Amino acid sequence: MCLLQRTLHAILSALSLLLGGSRKACPEQREALKVLRQVQKLLTDHEASYLRGMRTLSRRLNQLKGQLQIQEDKDSCPPLKPPRHGRVLGRKLKAGHELHFLCDPGYQLTGSESRTCMNNQTWSGQPAICSELMSVANTTSTTLRPAECSTFQGIQHCACDPGYVIQSGGLCQDIDECDLYQGKAGSKICVHECVNTLGSYNCVCPRGYLLDAHPNSCKDIDECVSNRSACTGGEQCVNLYGGFTCVRPECPKPKMNVTYVKISGHQCERTPCPLGSSSCMDAPHSISFHYIPLQSQLPVPRVLFTMTAPRSQGDSQRFTLTRGKAHRGLEVRQAGRHRGELLLTKSVSGPAEIQVDVEMAEMSPQGILGRHVFTVTLFVSQFTF
Repeated sequence: MCLLQRTLHAILSALSLLLGGSRKACPEQREALKVLRQVQKLLTDHEASYLRGMRTLSRRLNQLKGQLQIQEDKDSCPPLKPPRHGRVLGRKLKAGHELHFLCDPGYQLTGSESRTCMNNQTWSGQPAICSELMSVANTTSTTLRPAECSTFQGIQHCACDPGYVIQSGGLCQDIDECDLYQGKAGSKICVHECVNTLGSYNCVCPRGYLLDAHPNSCKDIDECVSNRSACTGGEQCVNLYGGFTCVRPECPKPKMNVTYVKISGHQCERTPCPLGSSSCMDAPHSISFHYIPLQSQLPVPRVLFTMTAPRSQGDSQRFTLTRGKAHRGLEVRQAGRHRGELLLTKSVSGPAEIQVDVEMAEMSPQGILGRHVFTVTLFVSQFTF
């Protein structure tokens, strides 16, 4: 009961005693007593209402506390026990937090060193296990398996599956074919990369290649055929060993009365020359673009490209390397009156891009009738296959 109500109760008790001792109370006293009793009733009602409100508020707070606890449980992962002979670092179990595991001295951790609480209230990784360093389970690695043994006439005979070799103690040790053969010249079992597996091995090809039917071979993927949208409009797709590239051959810009027009995706022709323009007459009649993919370290000599005149006007042709002379591994050879060859005379290691210009001059007894330029680009892969 509040202080004000206790005070009113004391006043009412005193007035009741006073009025009770007098037969005739004046109207003012009786009216005051009536008012005080009404105030007491009003305060009693307010106190009851206040207590009901407090009980309702207490219930609501308990409900909210329970809901918050449920929500926290939903956002948390179940607690993880430390591994036997080890301990766990970290206490937070909410999504995004990590726990770390350590083993006691003399024990080795297998499984995950760290595990993260994920949004689905599960832990990432594998359970952490602390195993004794010198235990049989550790010394017997995954490359060992029991041999198949049988006893005949008191003598035990043990055998291993293909890809394993017998060891002491009736165990079969996996043969690492990659370590045994791949690193030795002349005995490579994979053209690119060898991956040892239990009882066997796998050959792996680099990106841009597929493992051929023969497990030692890698077959180049022609991206220009398998992916027709590899290059944008106006570009030409050139397949390379282990990839592709997009090229856009362009005719030379007009200069000194010399103008070229593109007649195909890889050839430009000179427009008719103005009367008396010697600079135009001396310019090549045509320019063609050629792209050749090569493997690294090809055996030499090797013919890379054969050239003939588009329209033969003279008695013979003369072929000259006009750009790319600095590269000593390329030469031009006259293979006939109307034919020339671009030769690779020195092995090239990739990756590399080499561009040369070969000029073909049409000859007659009166001199040069015309010239044609072959722009040849070599794309040398980093791979030898």
